[in-house]
Amino acid sequence: MKKLSLKFEEIKKITVIGSGTMGHGIAQLAAMAGYTVSMLDVSEDILKNAMGKISWSLGKFYEKKVIQEKPEDVLKRIHPTTNFAEAAENVDFVIEAVPEDIELKKKVFNEMDKLAPQKAILATNTSTLPITEIAKATKREEKVIGMHFSNPPQLMPLVEVIKGEKTSDETLDITVKLSRKFGKEPVIVYKDVPGFIGNRLNARVFNEAAWIVYNGEASIAEVDATARYLLGFPMGLFELSDFIGLDVGALASKALLERGFNMHPCPLSREKFEKGELGVKSSKGYYTYPGPGKYVKPEIPKELAGKVDPVRIIAPAINEAAWLIRNGIASKEDIDKGMKLGMGYPKGPLEMADEYGIDKIVEVLEKRKAETGWDEYEPDPLLREMVKKGELGKKTGKGFYEYKK
Repeated sequence: MKKLSLKFEEIKKITVIGSGTMGHGIAQLAAMAGYTVSMLDVSEDILKNAMGKISWSLGKFYEKKVIQEKPEDVLKRIHPTTNFAEAAENVDFVIEAVPEDIELKKKVFNEMDKLAPQKAILATNTSTLPITEIAKATKREEKVIGMHFSNPPQLMPLVEVIKGEKTSDETLDITVKLSRKFGKEPVIVYKDVPGFIGNRLNARVFNEAAWIVYNGEASIAEVDATARYLLGFPMGLFELSDFIGLDVGALASKALLERGFNMHPCPLSREKFEKGELGVKSSKGYYTYPGPGKYVKPEIPKELAGKVDPVRIIAPAINEAAWLIRNGIASKEDIDKGMKLGMGYPKGPLEMADEYGIDKIVEVLEKRKAETGWDEYEPDPLLREMVKKGELGKKTGKGFYEYKK
């Protein structure tokens, strides 16, 4: 039987599976965009709690004039349910936001595939798991796609849209349009690689920072001062790790490594994790906090900046970005946009590469490879080709981007 196609304009009902931090935020976005929303979870109490959070958030948005529509009118469009069949009925687009467990996600997709209309697109909000494998739990692999929102979805502007091996161009096009309808900026990941854009690049930056400290080359505060004041990051790297939670970082790193990501993970974060020093949530991580969940910005003196070469911190991420471009996984524009919108970088890593000089990036990577013997530091062929051509960035008028001399 021929599978029915869906036009973007025909989308009326969206179902969100899971009503946790990500799920209820996505449900709120869909309702704010004017859609009828089914929000599915396992218990009435969980759903009631989620609806309360949405109501509070909508109130704040209305107060700050982010939305013109009355919160109660937006809320009326969200229908909480514990019934799978009810959530699947007449649905056009499904967004799954259950915990990062591949078997659980496959089970959810298999069930939704049986119940949802054939035309419906099924999206997963996974940050680390393979879209292709999740899609195999269905009989509509061409209609399964990744839609990775940044946390919290109501506030963060970025969505990574990820194609699985069999995702159709039509599914991709509709998902990009829906992201924009939600008021978000989509970046496209054309191949289903571990960590997509953000998590791949973050893993390189965080791991390099950890090795610098672990090897006694600089203190935590010195690395964070360089990240904050010279690279212009909104938070220091260790400060951000504490804020996110070292357990979250450990799980993300584990998921990447299990999928074949080439990285020697620094023991520093694992040692903290094993001690139960998880950051703000446990009142101690790389820094100490007044109590569990009580975040106070750590004192990081500006004069400590520059004890570490900023290029050393960012070079592995630039190398990773070059690999993504060379393999047709993401465009340079989307990589830079993704890191600016998702991580608050003042400039994209490729814009930074052009400023520091591609030759300098290659030099730092070669030095690290010589020191460690690890091929993850081998400069990507794209970077070597750029150096060979004299495309070194701003100083030569051309690097990843072109500049007027």
